[in-house]
Formats: sequence, structure tokens, C-alpha cells
Amino acid sequence: MLLLLLAITINSCMEKKYEWSASISAPREYPIEVYTGAAGGYFFSQMGGFSNSGWGGWGSIDFIKAPLPDRLDMTWLSYVDDKFYTGEWELPTEKIQQLFDEGFYAKRGQEAVTEPYKYIKIGFAPKGMVVVWAAGISRQVEIARFQAHETIINPKLISKDEKYMFRNGYSQHRLENNFVISKDVREQLEQYGYPPSEVYEEYREKYNWKPKVVLPKGSTITSMYIKMCNGEMEDPYDLPIDQQNRAIPFSFQIFWSVGSGKQKQEFVSRIAFTHDKEYWAKYLEGGENEIPVDFNKNQIRKLFKEDLDKNKIIEMVIKINPNVEIKSERVTELYLEQDGKRYEIKEKVTRTGKYE
Repeated sequence: MLLLLLAITINSCMEKKYEWSASISAPREYPIEVYTGAAGGYFFSQMGGFSNSGWGGWGSIDFIKAPLPDRLDMTWLSYVDDKFYTGEWELPTEKIQQLFDEGFYAKRGQEAVTEPYKYIKIGFAPKGMVVVWAAGISRQVEIARFQAHETIINPKLISKDEKYMFRNGYSQHRLENNFVISKDVREQLEQYGYPPSEVYEEYREKYNWKPKVVLPKGSTITSMYIKMCNGEMEDPYDLPIDQQNRAIPFSFQIFWSVGSGKQKQEFVSRIAFTHDKEYWAKYLEGGENEIPVDFNKNQIRKLFKEDLDKNKIIEMVIKINPNVEIKSERVTELYLEQDGKRYEIKEKVTRTGKYE
């Protein structure tokens, strides 16, 4: 027995430690508040447990030096559902450790560098759906999907500091707060309605596609950020980009240059699939570009879901010309191509300008 205890103690002491952070996220239109929870040695509570940062978005970042989490235990309040959900799950530890040990390649200028994964992100969708991602500065990948169940908190376990969450009408009162649901999101919800809760599961579906960017002669892509509707993000280091299964993209940011030396000019082309004409203006004012509230109704989803064969190769062609006078029209061509047939993407917001 003593030998067994000694072996367990030694194994615990030898367990590899990483510098990592955990954060929570929720769709901007489906905000939540954590009651209590933990991801390994990282703990959450109702104090600071609110999130409406966007699906797969960033939360607070406080790092700890500890073994990577092997379990996830969360209880939270969904304001829109007006219900508490709870669940406890085993995380795919080997998969997480492999990602953190290997990191990922990212393109910086003309060089490929190794970047680390340092973040565990926990996303709460409607009806108790939970998705977990591993993230670095320029890449984010899904590592698990879980389903929680509704719960009722035992009143005897509620402390004095926690009682505010259980007041009658608390969820509705929070939803009327402009900090919880911003004026911008509120206006979009009035126009397009709430996305059905099941779309966050549908967003996880993947298709065999890749982007093909056509630039003016002599131009070079320096970096590209692709954000997908399933919360994943990619910064391809190898160009041209490889063909692989990806979720439907909701935005691109393409950084590119033309010329060299003193004649070199740098540009950025931004594309988002939304009806919101002010989408990039809001981003440039200072904020993260999040999945549009109306994305579930956008044309690009219909094309992928109804018009294209998910098992066949799909290419998204993006042609850019900075000499067009109007910035929003410098993406001159944007279409999906499969088996020689073109599918024009008309519902999008683009912006191309010099990058300084």
C-alpha cells in the first residue's frame, strides 16, 4: 500500500506542467453566466463568470503553470433559455497534450515559424451544448463537444453572495441590459430574429474546400486569417493552401504586398459573409470580428448545404484588384467552384485598403 501511494505521488510530481489559460465564451445573442466550474486546475465561479464574447471568442486571460486539464465540470445559467445547465466530462487529454507539445506553423512574412497552443476555450451554446477548443494566437481547433443537462440548484447550497442569480426575472433583466446584449446585436436580432439553437450544431459540419486568392501580378500574400462558423480559426503557413475538410468560413483577412524595397506597398483585404454593411467598420473601431448574427441566413450557407457536394473538392476563388476606386468593390470576383461550375457569392461585405 505504501509503495502504491509512493508511486502515485511520484507520478503526480513528474506530470508535465504547461503554462496555459482557460476562458469561457458564448454567442453574442445567447449570453450566459457560469455558476461554478473547473477545467483541471482552472476554476470558474459566478464572480466574473459572465460571457457574450462571441462563439469561440476570447475571454479573460490569466495563465497558470499546471498539468493540462483532464476533466471539465461546469454549471451555468443561460439567460435566453432561462435555465441552469450542468455537466461533467473527461477531456481528450492525449489530443490536447499533443497539440500543446507540437504547436503549429504560422507564416510570418516569408518565414514559417512554430507558434504554441496556450489557451483552452470553453463555449456554451443554447440548450446545453458545450464545445472546447485549443487555441494559439492565430489558430483555433475544436477538441471536444459535450452535452449538458438541465438542473435545479438546491436552495440549501446557495450562498448569500450567489442569491442574485436566483431572483425572479433575473435572466430577463440581464437581457435588457445593453452591456449583455449590445445595441448593435439587439438591432440585428430585431431585423433577423434569433438564430435557431440547432445552428451551432450545424455549424460544425465540414466540407472539402480551400481558398484560392488571385492577386495583381508581382503580389505576395504575407498572412491570411480564416475564421470558420464552428469557432475554428486558421492562419495557413503554406501557400497555396491545402485542400482539407473545413467548416464554412464567415470571414477572411488577407494581408498581402506588391513591389519591394521603398516601392513596396502593403494591403489588407477583408471579407465577411453578412448583410451588415458596417461589419468591418465596427471591427476597425476596436473589437474582435465575430460570427455575424445573421450568418445562419446568409447565401454562403445555402450554397454549401444545398448546392454543393460536400464529398467533392470545392474551391473558393477570391480575386482582388486594389486599383478599383471604391474600397468595398476591390474584391472583384468571389465565387465557389466545383466540377467546373461557378456559384457566385453575392451576399458579402468586403474592404480592401493599404495596411499601415
